[in-house]
Amino acid sequence: MQPLCPAYILHSRPFQDEKLLLQLLMPEQGRVSAVIRKRQGKQRFALQPFQLFTVALSGRSSLKTIRTLDELAPAVRFSGKFLFSALYLNELICRLWPDDMAAEQLFNYYQQSLAALNLAQQTPEQLEPCLRQFEFSLLSELGLQVDWLHDANGTALNPDLQYLWQPEQGFIVVTNGWPGAALNAIGQQDWQQRGALPVAKQLSRQLLQPLLGDKPLNSRALFNVTV
Repeated sequence: MQPLCPAYILHSRPFQDEKLLLQLLMPEQGRVSAVIRKRQGKQRFALQPFQLFTVALSGRSSLKTIRTLDELAPAVRFSGKFLFSALYLNELICRLWPDDMAAEQLFNYYQQSLAALNLAQQTPEQLEPCLRQFEFSLLSELGLQVDWLHDANGTALNPDLQYLWQPEQGFIVVTNGWPGAALNAIGQQDWQQRGALPVAKQLSRQLLQPLLGDKPLNSRALFNVTV
């Protein structure tokens, strides 16, 4: 049996009799599939997403067994579009993060994003910046890091020029594209800059699409205001 490790539950579904199949996010182990027996009595509703647990796993195959699971902190409570947005983060990780690849930095990004989403429930204008920052952080961890300072030729981005993203190259100068000023602002996480949020959303969609493929994200269908 492995030692106790921090973990978040990304997804759960019934599995065989009296068991659940969980998708966990753990710093050292990454995304892990694990089976746990359904809790009974007062504990039956305790397995919640957006809550930090400690778990101990056993098993040599890719499907682990959870031997112990304890709460480390209360679950973060979301509602409405903030709940759907948090589910969106979970679904992105489940769809894109490879099995059993260490995720120390991603774990930190995820934890920070849950905290930011929680704060955004009081300041809704922070919702989109939170989502965009997580998307670009996830893409960077997957090896697709955007250079917000230079174009594909290594020339500094000019705030007065227009750019588009060329796969496997980077930003290229075009006559009708995204303002360089908006790209500079995204790189500095200056979301007050005009055009920064729409451009960030368009670019993140373009970068995520080849990784996600044709299967739509269930979390996007939960609400009319797209993330």
